[in-house]
Amino acid sequence: MLKESKNIPLPNSAETLNLPSGTTLYQSGELANGIFIVKHGILKVLAPSSINRKRIADLYGEGDVLSTAAIDNKPHHETVIAVHDCVLYPLDAEESMNNRKLREYILKNLAKQLRRNRELIDDSELPVGARVTRSFFRLSQRFGQEADENGMVKLPLSLTHEDLASLTGSSRVTITRILGELRNKGVVLGTRGVYLVNQAELEIATDSYVLQVI
Repeated sequence: MLKESKNIPLPNSAETLNLPSGTTLYQSGELANGIFIVKHGILKVLAPSSINRKRIADLYGEGDVLSTAAIDNKPHHETVIAVHDCVLYPLDAEESMNNRKLREYILKNLAKQLRRNRELIDDSELPVGARVTRSFFRLSQRFGQEADENGMVKLPLSLTHEDLASLTGSSRVTITRILGELRNKGVVLGTRGVYLVNQAELEIATDSYVLQVI
């Protein structure tokens, strides 16, 4: 399954904000003064870990809602940085919540984010190889593009090995090893910028990594 097209019920007055790759949208601790909806591009969410280091907690893409702390006028708990050049819709939080259709859209999006967070918590109990394959599978569902007739899905994410390690709670060395194993099996092809993944084989590889520790 590939990503769904987004139908965002924006007000007619909605403007856009361009955010170049590598630019910080906001930082943890800053007071949230508005919400953002992603029109185009991908952003990474950095949150503090248990050892007070920032880790990638999630990735946001087209249609996702950011800066929800603005809804109750609270500081941000996370730092958000553009992975690619992004275009966002900056919106007033109060006006958005008073717009019935937009409010429903925001609440449904938050529910999806909560489900993703629960999946990440569940995955934290898996062996690292399975965490990597599960991450690739989920990312391909959200951001994937059809690539060819051989069942491969194009995943245009400019993520380094360090990024993937942060996302999966592992190390760069471990990510390099696991990606090598997956490439040898034809499960994941390509490298930073454009990956090609086989979703069916990712599920098989996940089971294989789990069985190795049972």
